[in-house]
Amino acid sequence: MTKCAFNRRITQREMQTGKIMLVSSSGKEVDVNLMDISTKGVGIEVSVKALRARAVKIGDQVQLACGWNPRLFSGSRFVVKNIIDRKVGLKKIIPGEPL
Repeated sequence: MTKCAFNRRITQREMQTGKIMLVSSSGKEVDVNLMDISTKGVGIEVSVKALRARAVKIGDQVQLACGWNPRLFSGSRFVVKNIIDRKVGLKKIIPGEPL
């Protein structure tokens, strides 16, 4: 099977990989894999176990923490916009802009 990612967004999306921590609004911490990042959002991959436990749901507000680059997500909040299989799309919350 071949996978490809089409970059059809107005803002540039960079492919990135690495382990990061997702922190839910209830304080639950989930290890996830960073897939891609842009100025407006982040793509992550979540484990099947976390999906079955409903640790991440569409509409949830979350924060991300990166041990290997603490400034990468410093203080940013995100909203879960879509979940397709194990891939989760997060939109950066920018004050004054609609979710």
